[in-house]
Amino acid sequence: MKEKGILLPIFSLPSKYGIGDFGYEAYEFIDILSENNISYWEILPINAHEESPYSPISYYALESKYLSLDKLKEDGLIKAPETRENKDRALYDDFKEKYYKEAFSNFKKDSKYDKFIKTKEINEYADFMQDEKGEDREYILFIQYILHKQWMELKKYANKKNVKIIGDMPVYPVFNSAETKYHPECFEMKDGKFTYEAGTPPDYFNSDGQKWNSPVYNVENIKKKKCKYLIKRFEYQLKLFDKIRIDYFRGYDSFFKIPIGKSGKEGFYSDGLSYVFFDELLKSKKVKKENLIIEDLGDIREETVALREHYNFTRQKILQFTIDFNNLIDRDNDAENVLVFPGNHDCNTIYGWYKTLSEEYKQSLKEFLKRNNCNNINVNIGIMQYLIKCKAQMAIIMVQDVLGLDESARINMPGTISNENWSWKLIDFTDFKERIKDFN
Repeated sequence: MKEKGILLPIFSLPSKYGIGDFGYEAYEFIDILSENNISYWEILPINAHEESPYSPISYYALESKYLSLDKLKEDGLIKAPETRENKDRALYDDFKEKYYKEAFSNFKKDSKYDKFIKTKEINEYADFMQDEKGEDREYILFIQYILHKQWMELKKYANKKNVKIIGDMPVYPVFNSAETKYHPECFEMKDGKFTYEAGTPPDYFNSDGQKWNSPVYNVENIKKKKCKYLIKRFEYQLKLFDKIRIDYFRGYDSFFKIPIGKSGKEGFYSDGLSYVFFDELLKSKKVKKENLIIEDLGDIREETVALREHYNFTRQKILQFTIDFNNLIDRDNDAENVLVFPGNHDCNTIYGWYKTLSEEYKQSLKEFLKRNNCNNINVNIGIMQYLIKCKAQMAIIMVQDVLGLDESARINMPGTISNENWSWKLIDFTDFKERIKDFN
């Protein structure tokens, strides 16, 4: 039987506190998946981050806004918190902060806490937040302890319900981060200053290319230490998640870098860590190849394909990019070692994408679905039916596509800064509980 998954970021969960978190709604969502034989939940990155979940300020710290007030109350650390109107956009504000402070004042340290705060990288993050942001490091350590505790309890519950978690792994941190402060030798710098910014050349998402507010790796320095800096990160992530999706796999073959102060059009590619890194990574007893998913989207060269095929990595494909309207085929339809998505967090929703197609292509899509015996009048349901039938080993679909929502519900518009990015949120699970039956 084909494995099926649902993509829903933590911030998109329903919440009476403004933003989705590790609380009761996450448990309810897992119950819904389990009841419908959905075996995977992809959640996007949950690192402490800046504007985007793909812009971490630590590879080890978790995002504080995902801490559950309901769980704090359950643990006796706070009194009943106030609630907010449950809207369809996540609120990234300080509403929860006073309750975090209340919990901190009531918290009693124990042996589990003492063990957790000995983690070197968590201490680096606490020091960074104290030095760079003026935060109390003891408070930061407490928040991280509770976050990790809540997350691991949630993951344990999911696994008990036969639901596995797919976590996304951003490729780089932001410039001003715990990673760059305490591991500067791992990034390209000269005289204490960054020399390049990570990004992409002009592509499908942005005709001018992108700049990511992130440094690039110093490949030679990382290789000299047998890639231990990044391997340790992978090992840690596989404690948090059952599988990890490696963002920007192309960058491990060759990565795009832009001279500081220049435009994206003036960047160029350099050789990445490539086989040296993956050979070392797969020597680790804590890392299994079957728990890695690679994103090989965008401008993929032959060498990237060769790297992928050398290890026979499971890869991600996007139906919006692979369907051939002229020949009425899906160009990757016969590939079994793939996870197929209608679209991912950077794509339009199915219905939003459908609306952008010409009348000719709309008709071609309908004919493609009919040819594959997927005849539902709703295009999103027809595509879900196709994903279940195709040869890919797993089909993952966004909640927005289960619901048949348009472009107003997309997660992110790459290359743009907007309050609409990383903010779409469910109000409740009522419609989802009914519509998810179409994915069976």
